[in-house]
Amino acid sequence: MPNNTAIPRDDAGKLVLLQHLNGCLPSYAGILEVSADDLAQLKAGLDGFDYCLKAQDSANNYSSALFAFKRVLRDGPKDAVINAPTLPVLPITPTAFYPDVFGFLGALITRIKRHKNYTEAIGKALNIISAHRAAVDLTSLQPLLTVSFQGGHPMLHWKSNGTDALEIEADYGSGNFILISIQLSPGYQDNNPLPPAGTAALWKYRAIYRIHDKQVGQWSSVLEVGVKG
Repeated sequence: MPNNTAIPRDDAGKLVLLQHLNGCLPSYAGILEVSADDLAQLKAGLDGFDYCLKAQDSANNYSSALFAFKRVLRDGPKDAVINAPTLPVLPITPTAFYPDVFGFLGALITRIKRHKNYTEAIGKALNIISAHRAAVDLTSLQPLLTVSFQGGHPMLHWKSNGTDALEIEADYGSGNFILISIQLSPGYQDNNPLPPAGTAALWKYRAIYRIHDKQVGQWSSVLEVGVKG
């Protein structure tokens, strides 16, 4: 019996699988009777999905920056130095899209695994063999936030752990957490305006996983980040 197909739940994992198959499957196309049309559709699926994720990240980051800009315009502080956020630069649009990319991919993988020339070694080379993992306890699932900096702005990092998205909240010194983003792939740069030049502030972050548009598990520990103007 063929091994169960393991198409990742999260968008980042889905993209990695598409990229891997696009690079490796042509080497096995002959013995597995994968047609040139199949390979072309695989490439079109990769191009379209990659474009969508990059465009979505750009739009989300711009939306977050615009929200922060609006909040400072509306509420201050009066001595804040602010600039209107720059419009996002979107990636080049592919020439063609088609719906249900992963429906096509799942059917293609099933067909490959049923081919007479398929072996477990090929499955491992193509990364299409399911990893047997213990069931995740959704009640105790908790993200771990880490931080780096780009241009003085905090860049948050985490692992998706098979979830669909991460809901992120921040406290910029008011004592209250507010929603700043729901990210479908790991990595978020907070473009909230930095403190005035020569001053510093303590920003706090917390996050919780989401599956099927619902919160799951526990809120992360609060991550405290010092930022400077």
